[in-house]
Amino acid sequence: MTLPFRRKPVFASPSTVSLPYALRRGGIYVFPTRYGFLFILVLAGMLLGSANYNNNLGFLLTFLLGSMAFVSILHTHRNLSGIEIRSAAPQPVFAGDRAICRLRITAGDRSRSALEFGFAGEPAARRSLSEQQEARVDPGFQTVARGILKPGPLVIATRYPLGLFRAWTRLDTGVVWTVYPTPVHGPDAFQEGDSGKTAHAAGKTAVRGVEDFHGLRHYQPGDLPRHISWKSYARGQGLLTKVFTGKTGSTVMLDWHLLQEEETERKLSRLSGLVLRAGESGLTYGLNLPGKTIPPDRGAPHKHECLRTLALFGLPRRTP
Repeated sequence: MTLPFRRKPVFASPSTVSLPYALRRGGIYVFPTRYGFLFILVLAGMLLGSANYNNNLGFLLTFLLGSMAFVSILHTHRNLSGIEIRSAAPQPVFAGDRAICRLRITAGDRSRSALEFGFAGEPAARRSLSEQQEARVDPGFQTVARGILKPGPLVIATRYPLGLFRAWTRLDTGVVWTVYPTPVHGPDAFQEGDSGKTAHAAGKTAVRGVEDFHGLRHYQPGDLPRHISWKSYARGQGLLTKVFTGKTGSTVMLDWHLLQEEETERKLSRLSGLVLRAGESGLTYGLNLPGKTIPPDRGAPHKHECLRTLALFGLPRRTP
Protein backbone atom coordinates (compact mmCIF):
# COMPACT_ATOMS: atom_id res chain seq x y z
CA MET A 1 0.00 0.00 0.00
CA THR A 2 1.38 3.39 -0.96
CA LEU A 3 0.75 6.32 1.29
CA PRO A 4 -0.48 9.52 -0.41
CA PHE A 5 2.30 11.50 1.20
CA ARG A 6 5.21 11.03 3.55
CA ARG A 7 6.67 13.74 5.74
CA LYS A 8 10.40 14.25 5.79
CA PRO A 9 12.20 13.98 9.13
CA VAL A 10 12.83 17.33 10.78
CA PHE A 11 16.61 16.92 10.66
CA ALA A 12 16.84 15.34 7.21
CA SER A 13 19.67 16.51 5.00
CA PRO A 14 18.36 19.29 2.77
CA SER A 15 18.36 18.82 -0.97
CA THR A 16 20.19 21.28 -3.18
CA VAL A 17 18.00 24.23 -4.15
CA SER A 18 18.32 26.37 -7.25
CA LEU A 19 18.56 30.12 -6.75
CA PRO A 20 16.64 32.37 -6.56
CA TYR A 21 14.67 30.49 -3.91
CA ALA A 22 11.84 31.71 -1.66
CA LEU A 23 11.36 30.14 1.76
CA ARG A 24 8.09 28.26 1.85
CA ARG A 25 5.84 27.45 4.78
CA GLY A 26 6.38 23.69 4.61
CA GLY A 27 10.15 23.87 4.99
CA ILE A 28 10.21 26.04 8.13
CA TYR A 29 10.33 24.39 11.55
CA VAL A 30 9.51 25.89 14.95
CA PHE A 31 10.76 24.68 18.32
CA PRO A 32 10.82 26.23 21.82
CA THR A 33 14.03 27.83 23.02
CA ARG A 34 15.40 27.36 26.55
CA TYR A 35 13.38 30.37 27.64
CA GLY A 36 10.36 28.91 25.87
CA PHE A 37 10.60 25.66 27.83
CA LEU A 38 10.99 27.64 31.06
CA PHE A 39 7.96 29.75 30.14
CA ILE A 40 5.87 26.63 29.44
CA LEU A 41 6.94 25.15 32.78
CA VAL A 42 5.91 28.33 34.60
CA LEU A 43 2.54 28.34 32.81
CA ALA A 44 1.96 24.72 33.83
CA GLY A 45 2.70 25.63 37.45
CA MET A 46 0.34 28.60 37.28
CA LEU A 47 -2.39 26.40 35.81
CA LEU A 48 -2.01 23.78 38.55
CA GLY A 49 -2.02 26.47 41.24
CA SER A 50 -5.11 28.14 39.80
CA ALA A 51 -6.93 24.81 39.60
CA ASN A 52 -5.91 23.87 43.15
CA TYR A 53 -7.16 27.13 44.68
CA ASN A 54 -9.98 27.69 42.14
CA ASN A 55 -8.57 31.15 41.43
CA ASN A 56 -10.31 32.78 38.48
CA LEU A 57 -7.74 35.59 38.20
CA GLY A 58 -5.02 32.96 38.10
CA PHE A 59 -6.83 31.18 35.24
CA LEU A 60 -7.24 34.50 33.42
CA LEU A 61 -3.55 35.36 33.70
CA THR A 62 -2.48 31.83 32.71
CA PHE A 63 -4.67 31.75 29.61
CA LEU A 64 -3.67 35.29 28.65
CA LEU A 65 0.05 34.47 28.79
CA GLY A 66 -0.55 31.15 27.04
CA SER A 67 -2.42 32.82 24.18
CA MET A 68 0.40 35.37 23.79
CA ALA A 69 2.91 32.51 23.53
CA PHE A 70 0.73 30.72 20.98
CA VAL A 71 0.39 33.84 18.82
CA SER A 72 4.17 34.38 19.01
CA ILE A 73 4.60 30.99 17.28
CA LEU A 74 2.72 32.32 14.27
CA HIS A 75 4.72 35.56 14.18
CA THR A 76 8.01 33.65 14.49
CA HIS A 77 7.06 31.42 11.57
CA ARG A 78 5.84 34.34 9.42
CA ASN A 79 9.10 36.19 10.03
CA LEU A 80 10.86 33.63 7.79
CA SER A 81 8.16 32.65 5.35
CA GLY A 82 8.49 34.47 2.03
CA ILE A 83 12.14 35.54 2.29
CA GLU A 84 13.87 35.09 -1.07
CA ILE A 85 17.52 34.12 -1.53
CA ARG A 86 18.50 35.75 -4.83
CA SER A 87 22.10 34.57 -5.12
CA ALA A 88 24.97 33.04 -3.17
CA ALA A 89 28.51 33.91 -4.28
CA PRO A 90 31.59 32.37 -2.61
CA GLN A 91 34.42 34.86 -2.16
CA PRO A 92 38.08 33.91 -2.84
CA VAL A 93 39.76 32.61 0.31
CA PHE A 94 43.16 31.36 1.42
CA ALA A 95 43.61 28.44 3.79
CA GLY A 96 43.39 29.58 7.39
CA ASP A 97 41.18 32.59 6.59
CA ARG A 98 37.43 32.89 7.04
CA ALA A 99 35.46 31.96 3.93
CA ILE A 100 32.60 34.34 3.13
CA CYS A 101 29.44 33.53 1.19
CA ARG A 102 27.88 36.72 -0.18
CA LEU A 103 24.09 36.35 -0.08
CA ARG A 104 21.62 38.67 -1.78
CA ILE A 105 18.25 38.46 -0.08
CA THR A 106 14.91 40.25 -0.35
CA ALA A 107 12.37 40.73 2.41
CA GLY A 108 9.23 40.24 0.35
CA ASP A 109 5.93 41.90 1.17
CA ARG A 110 6.63 42.66 4.86
CA SER A 111 9.47 43.73 7.12
CA ARG A 112 11.65 41.14 8.87
CA SER A 113 13.35 41.45 12.23
CA ALA A 114 16.28 39.69 13.91
CA LEU A 115 17.12 37.24 11.12
CA GLU A 116 20.13 34.93 11.47
CA PHE A 117 22.14 33.54 8.55
CA GLY A 118 24.95 31.07 9.13
CA PHE A 119 26.40 27.68 8.30
CA ALA A 120 25.86 24.78 10.67
CA GLY A 121 28.17 25.07 13.69
CA GLU A 122 29.39 28.57 12.78
CA PRO A 123 28.50 32.02 14.20
CA ALA A 124 25.51 33.55 12.42
CA ALA A 125 25.28 36.92 10.70
CA ARG A 126 22.27 38.93 11.93
CA ARG A 127 20.16 41.27 9.86
CA SER A 128 16.76 43.01 9.85
CA LEU A 129 15.02 43.99 6.62
CA SER A 130 12.43 46.51 5.62
CA GLU A 131 9.55 45.69 3.29
CA GLN A 132 10.66 45.04 -0.32
CA GLN A 133 14.26 45.73 0.68
CA GLU A 134 17.14 43.87 -0.95
CA ALA A 135 20.21 43.42 1.22
CA ARG A 136 23.54 41.63 1.36
CA VAL A 137 24.47 39.22 4.12
CA ASP A 138 27.91 37.63 4.51
CA PRO A 139 27.81 34.42 6.57
CA GLY A 140 31.07 32.54 6.75
CA PHE A 141 33.08 29.73 8.25
CA GLN A 142 36.70 29.02 9.12
CA THR A 143 38.91 27.21 6.62
CA VAL A 144 41.78 24.93 7.55
CA ALA A 145 43.42 23.43 4.47
CA ARG A 146 43.57 24.08 0.72
CA GLY A 147 41.39 22.27 -1.78
CA ILE A 148 37.69 21.98 -2.61
CA LEU A 149 35.47 22.73 0.35
CA LYS A 150 31.71 22.39 0.61
CA PRO A 151 30.32 23.65 3.93
CA GLY A 152 27.30 22.34 5.76
CA PRO A 153 23.79 23.58 4.98
CA LEU A 154 22.94 27.25 5.25
CA VAL A 155 20.75 27.79 8.33
CA ILE A 156 18.30 30.71 8.33
CA ALA A 157 16.65 31.27 11.71
CA THR A 158 14.84 33.78 13.88
CA ARG A 159 13.64 34.10 17.50
CA TYR A 160 11.42 37.10 16.86
CA PRO A 161 9.31 38.45 18.57
CA LEU A 162 9.56 37.12 22.16
CA GLY A 163 12.51 34.74 21.99
CA LEU A 164 10.34 31.88 23.27
CA PHE A 165 10.42 29.95 19.97
CA ARG A 166 13.00 29.51 17.24
CA ALA A 167 11.98 29.10 13.63
CA TRP A 168 14.60 27.81 11.21
CA THR A 169 15.17 26.21 7.84
CA ARG A 170 18.20 24.48 6.31
CA LEU A 171 19.18 25.00 2.68
CA ASP A 172 21.86 23.46 0.52
CA THR A 173 22.70 26.22 -1.96
CA GLY A 174 25.30 24.10 -3.75
CA VAL A 175 28.02 26.70 -3.15
CA VAL A 176 31.56 25.29 -3.25
CA TRP A 177 34.82 27.05 -2.35
CA THR A 178 38.23 26.54 -3.88
CA VAL A 179 40.52 27.27 -0.93
CA TYR A 180 43.88 28.62 -2.09
CA PRO A 181 47.16 27.71 -0.35
CA THR A 182 48.21 30.10 2.40
CA PRO A 183 50.63 32.58 0.77
CA VAL A 184 54.14 32.62 2.18
CA HIS A 185 56.37 35.45 1.00
CA GLY A 186 60.11 35.12 0.64
CA PRO A 187 62.77 37.82 0.14
CA ASP A 188 63.73 38.86 -3.39
CA ALA A 189 61.10 36.66 -4.93
CA PHE A 190 62.10 37.27 -8.55
CA GLN A 191 65.82 37.76 -8.19
CA GLU A 192 68.06 35.41 -10.10
CA GLY A 193 71.64 34.46 -9.46
CA ASP A 194 71.42 33.25 -5.84
CA SER A 195 70.89 29.87 -4.24
CA GLY A 196 67.25 30.62 -3.38
CA LYS A 197 65.97 31.72 -6.77
CA THR A 198 62.28 30.95 -7.30
CA ALA A 199 61.64 32.17 -10.81
CA HIS A 200 63.40 32.37 -14.13
CA ALA A 201 63.01 35.01 -16.79
CA ALA A 202 61.37 34.45 -20.13
CA GLY A 203 62.22 37.12 -22.65
CA LYS A 204 63.60 40.08 -20.69
CA THR A 205 65.38 40.19 -17.37
CA ALA A 206 63.20 39.48 -14.32
CA VAL A 207 62.55 42.26 -11.81
CA ARG A 208 62.31 42.16 -8.05
CA GLY A 209 58.54 42.68 -7.93
CA VAL A 210 58.57 46.09 -6.16
CA GLU A 211 58.51 49.09 -8.50
CA ASP A 212 60.48 52.26 -7.73
CA PHE A 213 58.74 55.48 -6.74
CA HIS A 214 59.15 58.12 -9.46
CA GLY A 215 57.06 61.12 -8.38
CA LEU A 216 53.58 62.63 -8.10
CA ARG A 217 51.06 63.80 -10.66
CA HIS A 218 47.54 65.19 -10.50
CA TYR A 219 44.81 62.63 -9.88
CA GLN A 220 42.98 61.31 -12.94
CA PRO A 221 39.72 59.33 -12.92
CA GLY A 222 40.51 55.62 -12.88
CA ASP A 223 43.65 55.85 -10.72
CA LEU A 224 43.84 53.14 -8.08
CA PRO A 225 42.99 54.34 -4.55
CA ARG A 226 46.12 52.66 -3.15
CA HIS A 227 48.27 54.88 -5.41
CA ILE A 228 46.78 58.14 -4.11
CA SER A 229 49.10 60.21 -1.92
CA TRP A 230 46.87 60.68 1.11
CA LYS A 231 49.60 62.53 3.00
CA SER A 232 49.66 65.21 0.30
CA TYR A 233 45.88 65.42 0.41
CA ALA A 234 45.99 65.90 4.20
CA ARG A 235 48.45 68.79 3.72
CA GLY A 236 45.93 70.55 1.45
CA GLN A 237 47.81 69.91 -1.81
CA GLY A 238 44.81 68.24 -3.45
CA LEU A 239 44.54 64.73 -4.85
CA LEU A 240 47.88 63.53 -6.19
CA THR A 241 48.73 60.10 -7.54
CA LYS A 242 52.02 58.30 -6.97
CA VAL A 243 53.85 57.33 -10.14
CA PHE A 244 56.06 54.24 -10.13
CA THR A 245 58.62 53.10 -12.65
CA GLY A 246 59.91 49.63 -13.36
CA LYS A 247 61.09 47.42 -16.15
CA THR A 248 58.32 47.06 -18.66
CA GLY A 249 57.71 43.93 -20.66
CA SER A 250 59.26 41.72 -17.97
CA THR A 251 58.03 38.15 -17.90
CA VAL A 252 58.74 35.60 -15.19
CA MET A 253 57.97 31.93 -14.90
CA LEU A 254 57.19 30.68 -11.42
CA ASP A 255 58.80 27.26 -11.46
CA TRP A 256 58.07 24.49 -8.96
CA HIS A 257 61.44 22.83 -9.64
CA LEU A 258 63.48 25.91 -8.73
CA LEU A 259 62.14 26.21 -5.19
CA GLN A 260 64.49 25.11 -2.45
CA GLU A 261 61.67 23.78 -0.25
CA GLU A 262 61.23 20.11 0.58
CA GLU A 263 57.60 19.91 1.73
CA THR A 264 54.89 20.02 -0.92
CA GLU A 265 52.58 22.30 1.06
CA ARG A 266 55.43 24.70 1.74
CA LYS A 267 56.23 24.86 -1.96
CA LEU A 268 52.60 25.55 -2.82
CA SER A 269 52.44 28.31 -0.22
CA ARG A 270 55.61 29.91 -1.61
CA LEU A 271 54.21 29.78 -5.14
CA SER A 272 50.92 31.25 -3.89
CA GLY A 273 52.86 34.16 -2.40
CA LEU A 274 54.80 34.60 -5.64
CA VAL A 275 51.59 34.72 -7.70
CA LEU A 276 50.23 37.50 -5.49
CA ARG A 277 53.48 39.43 -5.58
CA ALA A 278 53.80 39.14 -9.34
CA GLY A 279 50.25 40.33 -9.81
CA GLU A 280 50.74 43.33 -7.53
CA SER A 281 53.92 44.23 -9.43
CA GLY A 282 52.20 44.23 -12.82
CA LEU A 283 54.38 41.45 -14.19
CA THR A 284 53.48 38.99 -16.90
CA TYR A 285 53.96 35.63 -15.24
CA GLY A 286 53.31 31.96 -15.78
CA LEU A 287 53.28 28.89 -13.56
CA ASN A 288 55.16 25.66 -14.07
CA LEU A 289 54.08 22.65 -12.00
CA PRO A 290 54.77 18.94 -12.43
CA GLY A 291 52.31 17.81 -15.08
CA LYS A 292 50.88 21.24 -15.86
CA THR A 293 52.12 24.59 -17.17
CA ILE A 294 50.11 27.81 -17.32
CA PRO A 295 51.43 30.20 -20.00
CA PRO A 296 52.47 33.72 -18.95
CA ASP A 297 49.68 36.26 -18.69
CA ARG A 298 48.41 38.93 -16.32
CA GLY A 299 45.17 40.14 -14.77
CA ALA A 300 42.73 38.92 -12.14
CA PRO A 301 41.39 35.90 -14.11
CA HIS A 302 44.93 34.67 -14.70
CA LYS A 303 45.81 35.14 -11.01
CA HIS A 304 42.80 33.10 -9.87
CA GLU A 305 43.55 30.42 -12.45
CA CYS A 306 47.07 30.04 -11.05
CA LEU A 307 45.84 30.02 -7.44
CA ARG A 308 43.16 27.48 -8.27
CA THR A 309 45.72 25.23 -9.93
CA LEU A 310 47.86 25.42 -6.80
CA ALA A 311 44.83 24.67 -4.60
CA LEU A 312 43.99 21.50 -6.56
CA PHE A 313 47.57 20.28 -7.01
CA GLY A 314 47.93 16.62 -6.02
CA LEU A 315 44.24 16.24 -5.08
CA PRO A 316 41.83 13.72 -6.67
CA ARG A 317 40.07 15.08 -9.73
CA ARG A 318 36.71 16.53 -8.79
CA THR A 319 34.30 18.94 -10.41
CA PRO A 320 33.00 21.37 -7.74
